[in-house]
Amino acid sequence: MSNRLVRRWWRYLVVLALLQACAGLQQQLAISPGDGEKVLKIKTSSFRFEPNNIRAYEGDIVLLKIDNVSGSGHNFTLRDPEGHVLQSVDLPVGKIVEVRITLGKKGEYDFYCDKPFHSAFGMKGRIEVGER
Repeated sequence: MSNRLVRRWWRYLVVLALLQACAGLQQQLAISPGDGEKVLKIKTSSFRFEPNNIRAYEGDIVLLKIDNVSGSGHNFTLRDPEGHVLQSVDLPVGKIVEVRITLGKKGEYDFYCDKPFHSAFGMKGRIEVGER
């Protein structure tokens, strides 16, 4: 590979990283309060979760149906407000993976793709859990 091609590739990666880092959180999607399991569809594409900014309530049980529509494998890792990993599942290409979570306490639950550099490129999000 020529030096010119390598430099062009690195410029492309830097621009991509900057664009993804600037994207940040999307408009918040609120899950309606109430009893019973809630179902939420999340789509993964090139270095994104959609939606990636979710509002829920203490005690909610949420079934996430995560659809990997990108051309590469990803991962969904969820941490509780103290930083402990609650779930970590691989997301194969073209597959929908179901993840059931119980949001036991209020606070911010961060999620991200644990593949190298994916979260740095913007593949992350948050579930904000409030009181009922």
